[in-house]
Amino acid sequence: MTRRSVVLVSVSALALTAAAARADDTEQLETVVVKDDQANAYDRLETSVEIGRDDIERTRPVDLKQLFQATPSVTTAGGSPASQKFYVHGIDQSKLNVTVDGARQKNNVWHHNGNLGINPMFLKSVGINEGVAPADDGPGTLGGSVRFETVDAVDMLKEGQKLGALVSFGYDSNSMTLTGTAAAYGADRGFEYLGTVTRGEGQDYDDGDGFTEPGTAVDLWNGLGKVAYQSQEGHRFEFSGEYYRDDGYRRLRTNMGAVGTDFNDNLYQRITTTFRYTLEGANGLFDPEVLVYVNRNSLERPSEPYYTRPMGDFNSDLLSIGGHVQNRFHVGIGTVTAGVDFYRDHVDIDRFRFATDADETIANVGAYVQARVMPVERLDVSAGLRADVQSYEAVDGQTFDNFGLSPNINIGYELVEGLTLNGGYSYVFGGIEQAEAALFHARDYTYSSDLKPTTAHNAKLGLTYQSNGLSLGASLFYIKMFDTVGYDFGASTRINGDELVSKGFDLSARYDWSNAYVSAAFTHTDVEYGDRIALAGDYNNAVPVGDLLSLGGGYTYAPWDLTVGANAEIAFEYSNQDLADNGYVNPIEGYEVVNVFAEWAPKLGATDFSLRGEVNNIFDETYVSRGSYTSSSRVTPVNSPGRSFFLTATAKF
Repeated sequence: MTRRSVVLVSVSALALTAAAARADDTEQLETVVVKDDQANAYDRLETSVEIGRDDIERTRPVDLKQLFQATPSVTTAGGSPASQKFYVHGIDQSKLNVTVDGARQKNNVWHHNGNLGINPMFLKSVGINEGVAPADDGPGTLGGSVRFETVDAVDMLKEGQKLGALVSFGYDSNSMTLTGTAAAYGADRGFEYLGTVTRGEGQDYDDGDGFTEPGTAVDLWNGLGKVAYQSQEGHRFEFSGEYYRDDGYRRLRTNMGAVGTDFNDNLYQRITTTFRYTLEGANGLFDPEVLVYVNRNSLERPSEPYYTRPMGDFNSDLLSIGGHVQNRFHVGIGTVTAGVDFYRDHVDIDRFRFATDADETIANVGAYVQARVMPVERLDVSAGLRADVQSYEAVDGQTFDNFGLSPNINIGYELVEGLTLNGGYSYVFGGIEQAEAALFHARDYTYSSDLKPTTAHNAKLGLTYQSNGLSLGASLFYIKMFDTVGYDFGASTRINGDELVSKGFDLSARYDWSNAYVSAAFTHTDVEYGDRIALAGDYNNAVPVGDLLSLGGGYTYAPWDLTVGANAEIAFEYSNQDLADNGYVNPIEGYEVVNVFAEWAPKLGATDFSLRGEVNNIFDETYVSRGSYTSSSRVTPVNSPGRSFFLTATAKF
């Protein structure tokens, strides 16, 4: 029997077990979040993928790779968390509007490093618009948008509780990583507060062949704090702050295999602070929201005395200040949201090999309107328009000022009960994309005087069906970008890049019982850059994807307080002559990775206790995660971790 057959049989066996037990009188596996029907309709219309708090608590992801494991349309480069970045339908996250609690995350510092450090443990939800995004998702949604939202105190409190706490410890056998987390939270008389801290430390992990991947050890700190007050009239004021730190002795290029013996100290830090005002429960013509944020991403790679040339040694600091003021008007057939937003990004690069440092400043002001209405029965429409003015002060002293409009529309029509036809289109003005600041540490760059803003066409068409626990989906997507970021490295000049196209289809199926679920998702993605496929070396643009399949299932046996589950990630072999013609190994190898878990969650008095055991990559597969830099004549890729046993104990008081 082949490895792929074993994968399919293993997950199918779990599915059959869940189906056979569906009539058991057991408690529900997932928490149901109650929302009004209208809000649910527009969430389904605009949001391609929604990862809720129940999904996160069930899978307990520790990094971006695990967070998106059940979503094959989102690929995550492997390696340590320091190198992980994600791609939506092969499109680099730098071409998406990515936010954490509304704060824009545009950390395009170095293509060898990850762009976003985040701890999934305290995420409330992740919403992904794969292509067609509404106007109020913000500027620069060239390939869509991704919204990370962290938990509030009320999300952590048990029913009737005013004060709560959580303590958790985890151990990974492969990398000998020990992770500890503590949290305290409460809510009383309109006041809410939450504080969390996580510390993780370990060693370099081994791949499936037993080879130790140097420079991959975990060494992180993460803290989240929130304070809020909500009056009896619904006026809500919320302050939040988050700190994420990854510190380690990393290989010269963290997303590749070791390049000789070249290593750097690599300190990445993110500090995100936000203030938000809303009027909860508003349903008339006054439903305001005010958001202000300050976000700082920094990467420190100090120079070593024996370096004789630029070796990835620099310090970078990206400070972003932004926010929005908007109002949602509730009208008879839906809502209309109108507002203005802004951001100012300033990036500094300390260059150790030059007498001067380098910096750039990008500012943008936008105005938008988005209508979400049901003009006739069974027809949902979300349509909007953005107008943006961008000013880009480049590293060579030039200033580029541009203006653009971005219309969008999403339509959903329920053909028969449960069966909905969806379609959408958007044209996006993305402005001039932020440069990869780390390039400036090695040489001086100039910008072509005819540099143009990046624009994109996005289109999608699909069917969804939902009935009695069954959810089915099928969709086509097409994205085409113009004047992407590009460089003439020989002349040290930034130029207008080639056209970028991502096209393909997604399929999904899921069935939920009261105590079990089974799921499958498949994506086929073709990505083209210029007159060839996208390659791993097309920095900050795209990567090759091909065919990916995700399988999953879970079953809860309430009399024993026991939940078991499994998931599989299958990447099919990808072959294209463009790989060989450009110095890459053809084909890109496929792989099958299976993970299983069991969680015992008894209630010990007033304490919710859980003991969870996982076996990740149970067959000890040696593989390069799709989205990673693949093998070439010059590059050895970084393999993902081999088999690991992960044990977590959590107590919630």
